Amino acid sequence: MIALVARLDFAYHAPALHVALETTAAIAALAAAFLLFGRFRRTGFLDELILSAGLSLLALSNFAFAAVPAVFGLHSNRALVWGMLYTGTVAALFIAVAALLPRRRLAAGPRWPLVVYGFALSLTVVGAALIVAFEENLPRSITVSGGAGNAHRDIVAHPPLLTMQLLLALLYLLAALGFARRHRLTGDELSGWLLVACIFSAAARVNYAFHPSLYSTWVYTGDVFRLGFYLALLIGAAREIASYWTSAVAAASLEERRRLARDVHDGLAQEIAFIGRNVRLLTDQGPDPQLVERILGGVARAQEESRRVIGALAWKVDEPVEQALAKAARDAARRYGASIDMELDSGIVLSPREKEAVVRIASEAVANAAQHSAADKLRIYLERADAGMRLRVVDDGVGFDQEPPRKGFGLATMRDRAEGLGGKLHIRSRRGAGTQVELEL
Repeated sequence: MIALVARLDFAYHAPALHVALETTAAIAALAAAFLLFGRFRRTGFLDELILSAGLSLLALSNFAFAAVPAVFGLHSNRALVWGMLYTGTVAALFIAVAALLPRRRLAAGPRWPLVVYGFALSLTVVGAALIVAFEENLPRSITVSGGAGNAHRDIVAHPPLLTMQLLLALLYLLAALGFARRHRLTGDELSGWLLVACIFSAAARVNYAFHPSLYSTWVYTGDVFRLGFYLALLIGAAREIASYWTSAVAAASLEERRRLARDVHDGLAQEIAFIGRNVRLLTDQGPDPQLVERILGGVARAQEESRRVIGALAWKVDEPVEQALAKAARDAARRYGASIDMELDSGIVLSPREKEAVVRIASEAVANAAQHSAADKLRIYLERADAGMRLRVVDDGVGFDQEPPRKGFGLATMRDRAEGLGGKLHIRSRRGAGTQVELEL
């Protein structure tokens, strides 16, 4: 386009745009490096750690040698030019190694990140210090031919600078090949975007070789291609984060299905099996009032458990815990013709898993008390306690002896739910003195 359209130039004097470009580049590289480090923490692959270190060096290079000079309007000198080239070369070397390195998992722990990041930072600091110390001995990066009054002034890169830019283009092309191979073998979408980014960066280096940058307040064709590199990184990072959200939703859905399957297996399925065994006995032995009573009790428990499963499926995640608790307790008491008083503190914040466990424990306790205690009135209390909450279900019914410990599926389920959340369930009862079920969470 620049070759064919006379009004287009290779460079434009735009200080504000240059600052914006360099700032965007530094932020994009840092965001991508942070994302890759998060992937390494999750997967343990060495190549992702090396790639994260390389992108971190790019962010540091853009900030120190491009963004800051652009903000303060500093002209490029030998130290800035060769410092940015050196740091960019080290970063490109890390990126190319990460793209071509076979995948290898590392042991968990902070040792490897410290080694890789420490090595990358040491290379950068030592090289930058040597460049600053021997600045006068470094070759000039460019030669400007033609006087100030000439209409055309040619800017020619010195052979060392031209060699460095072409070396960078070669490194990014090698990295693009590596990411293309990985994308083809693994289907990793981020590798596809890294491939696109590396092609943009290689194009930028070729542009810098033919038309080197002279002033930090100017925007060059190579800067546009380099911006494409960082935009591809940002798009890849955004797509990666979106895939994390999708995976998190799928994992949560799977966990919820497993939890419901456990509830059905431990509750409803057990009761149905109990009913089936007793029906077979009834068929073999003939009518037996006690056996019929056991079957009816199993039917009642199966109905109760089915209501709980249906309630869990219709659960409103954003409903306050005190409202969900009041509704479940009233339903459980109403089924057995009992009345209930409630004192429930509002504003207690629980996770959905904790809230569901609290509601189901309270519902089980109310149902047990309404069915077996012969109490005139049940009372349920929800209150704050230290760093958590306390739930109490109290009745003034017949109670039961706790020695030996009373065994029952409902009590065992309540204890399992409480312990699964790291809470404590206390059951206090004495014959003729009522029962109190207390949950601390």
